[in-house]
Amino acid sequence: MVSSGPNLNMNSNETSGVSVGTRCLDNVHATRPPQRLSISPSIRRYLVPTSTIMVMILLSTVILHSEHRAWQPQTQDKSFPEKIGDARHVRFKSSYIDNRLSARSARSYSQLPYVTVVVMVTSAASWLDRRERIRTQFPRNVQLVPSVEEQSAMLRFAIGTQGVSTEVLGSVRAEAGNSSDVLFFDCLDEDDELKHPNLWRRDAGPSSTTNKVMLSVQWAVRHFDFEYFFRLGDDSYFRVDKFLAMLLSKEIPSRNAVVGHIMTDRVYGMEQIYPQGMGYGLTYDVCVFIASNTAVLLNTAPEDCVVARWLFAIGADFIDSPLWRDIHMGDSCHTNMVLAHKLPPELWLTIVADGTVSC
Repeated sequence: MVSSGPNLNMNSNETSGVSVGTRCLDNVHATRPPQRLSISPSIRRYLVPTSTIMVMILLSTVILHSEHRAWQPQTQDKSFPEKIGDARHVRFKSSYIDNRLSARSARSYSQLPYVTVVVMVTSAASWLDRRERIRTQFPRNVQLVPSVEEQSAMLRFAIGTQGVSTEVLGSVRAEAGNSSDVLFFDCLDEDDELKHPNLWRRDAGPSSTTNKVMLSVQWAVRHFDFEYFFRLGDDSYFRVDKFLAMLLSKEIPSRNAVVGHIMTDRVYGMEQIYPQGMGYGLTYDVCVFIASNTAVLLNTAPEDCVVARWLFAIGADFIDSPLWRDIHMGDSCHTNMVLAHKLPPELWLTIVADGTVSC
């Protein structure tokens, strides 16, 4: 019994030892906690959980996407291509403007003739009488500019060739041969108000005046170096000598600005400011922007409001001056005015030798 006991115990221990040992290993694998990296509490408090990082990345993506969409031009009618001027708020990279100005300051554009102000009158082929009034007065005003200031001004008239009869166009070409101050552009000469009685609609099509401004600015940038481009209505009297005096005295800025009679109106469902179309001046860098983007500029009516929308894209400054007078709207003319809008024919005859309108 003594000997059999141990034998039985050994057999039992061998059998049970194996099984017990196996069970112990299984229990170890089943109950042992996972191994973790030991991190001190001082470091652990700076670590962000993975879930928090994922949420932050997701939120950043959504925000960036929404900001990107917010700065894209938005047209009110998707049947039209997006143009500069369609959007209420558009940011435009204008680094090439700075590059052009830097090159200009380095006189790399010295081959272009210099003129202080390019005066461009948006006229129509049939309005010869208006052009003649301006031709008569403009040289007299230029002579009032002191020669010591070395300032100069050039006068040109913009005419469209589309929609003009062969007879009228031939007459204007003969006029241009005699005066050498008429430019012809491949656009409508006049807007068809019978076809589009409401020209302030986005679907009214291109505006003749808007296209003349756009194309004449491009012409000026290609052919001249200048300080200001002045868009003048052919029913306005412009004292270019007084405008040059404003520029010389630094009353008006020399960069990124439009100068004129600044007004507010509602166009295409948007309240906006704009320089009234009687006449306004654009600085050289603004003209470079326009000339470089004619293919993507909105070209509908009304011209003055649409031009303002172009300038919203580069954050141009709108400079209002009380020296712009609208006679048609009841403004009185005075000796210091720079521009008189819708000057009646009888008042054109009262302009005296010093350029003053005797009202």
